[in-house]
Amino acid sequence: MFDRVEHRAADGSNTVRRWIRDDISDLDRNESWFSDMAEQGLFIDHFGACFAYFRKGTPRKTRYRIDVLSRKLTEDELALYDSCGWHFVVMEIENHWTPVYFYVYQTDENATIPELHTDPMEQAESLRRLHRGGMWDLCLSVALLLFWSWSSLQRHLYAQHQFDFLINGDATYVYWTLFSCFAVVEGLRRWRNVRRLYKRLAGGTPLDHHADYRAAHRFYALTAYLKPLLWALAMVTLLAQLAFSALDGTRPLPEGTPDFPAVRLAEIHKGLDSPDAVEGESNHELTWAGTVENRLWERGNDPETRMQITLSTTCYRLLFEGKADRAFDALLKEKWYRGISDEYWTAAATQVDTDLVDEAWAVAPGAQDDWQYALYVRDGRYIVTFSYTNHNVGRTEEERAAFRDGCTDKILPILAARLDEA
Repeated sequence: MFDRVEHRAADGSNTVRRWIRDDISDLDRNESWFSDMAEQGLFIDHFGACFAYFRKGTPRKTRYRIDVLSRKLTEDELALYDSCGWHFVVMEIENHWTPVYFYVYQTDENATIPELHTDPMEQAESLRRLHRGGMWDLCLSVALLLFWSWSSLQRHLYAQHQFDFLINGDATYVYWTLFSCFAVVEGLRRWRNVRRLYKRLAGGTPLDHHADYRAAHRFYALTAYLKPLLWALAMVTLLAQLAFSALDGTRPLPEGTPDFPAVRLAEIHKGLDSPDAVEGESNHELTWAGTVENRLWERGNDPETRMQITLSTTCYRLLFEGKADRAFDALLKEKWYRGISDEYWTAAATQVDTDLVDEAWAVAPGAQDDWQYALYVRDGRYIVTFSYTNHNVGRTEEERAAFRDGCTDKILPILAARLDEA
């Protein structure tokens, strides 16, 4: 049932470590567990971060008791316990707002000595501080979970947050939410255990020193196993991102057509098809949400007016088509979206009547968007945002609409063909 690793202790004897699957404050169950281990020849020696270390010896029936104190005992006090037949084994300190000291004692099962605690009411008082500290820990865990839940609600209320979360994800938010859930579960379990012991003792009933601990250990393992798996998943995702960035980060614009659906500046504007007419770069990223994000940026000078024109394309390949649909809707609902490196003006977007792609929206250039023509396309699990800046666009509404329609009629068929090839 427990993981087992043997090593040599400082005195040369063999010790065995077993994973602690319960809280030290679960007094009666730990006392029962230690006693059962002693019958197997394993005697509690000391505690580690996640393990209890047992010293090998001759199997015998042994009674264990755990005392909870708010201070350290002196050597004279420990000697007094020893003279009464209760031999000090190990001390564990926990800091829950204030230090709590757990003293573990043992004696032979057949020893005719008084119990360590003969007054349940007095022992209940010793658990009062532990009970209060557990309640504060639980309240803090719940507050953190509520905070992350509130953050989640904000992401669903605002379209900008929805789009960013669906595209880029937020590993910090996701993992902290999950860890907050684990903290609440563990805090609740700890508080309920101490409360159970406190109420029993306060009612005048001694602890059951042979309590069944196996069911509690199995329940604790459900969450204890998930935490290292969660850390492993976080590390694998991070390493995948680092590897992807190392292989395909920002780089000068390659010659030819990019290996993702995109339209080149030379295909839109005449006179920019010579090798030195355009400069730019491409960028490739893998987001925490599993989205492959490709960017293409190009800049050139109009051969006639010598005015600068630019093109920026961002192509998102999401994991699922339904997720792309939700992200695209969120993008269009937001009048103005400002991302890490992209800005989208969608307030004046009009839907394009086309059967080339699943959905397309276009925006005519205007002062509010620095005279950029914009095209937003969703096709399957792809989302493509496209902005084209040309300062020669006419300033009347009719001229801007004509420029928008002309760009759409030229760009959309090229982009749709490349989406079909992707």
